[in-house]
Amino acid sequence: MTDNEYETAAELQAHADAARAAEGFLAGDVQIDYDGTAELPPVPEGEPMVMRGVRIPAEMDRRIKAAADRAGIPFSALIRQWIELGLTESEDDQSVSLAHLRRAIAHVVQHPPAA
Repeated sequence: MTDNEYETAAELQAHADAARAAEGFLAGDVQIDYDGTAELPPVPEGEPMVMRGVRIPAEMDRRIKAAADRAGIPFSALIRQWIELGLTESEDDQSVSLAHLRRAIAHVVQHPPAA
């Protein structure tokens, strides 16, 4: 996993396409047609996300990245799961995220308790 948290090849391709379009526009190879119709972007799936800046110590950042790598999920997804677990505990709620439940089951299957 890198510091860039693109989740799909399609997202990487979209960023590359946008960069090429910007370069073409700056070079005068691409022009804007204000009279044409634009295709609207697709409606986002799931709940809308909000960006939040959080300062954490460098060592904690390294540990979180390592934990995300071990779990095979993006850094931000792991942070969201941990926040959800913390909120659930503070609200005295009993819900468990599906991803957390799957990891727990996988751990027990891979490391069964001694008889």
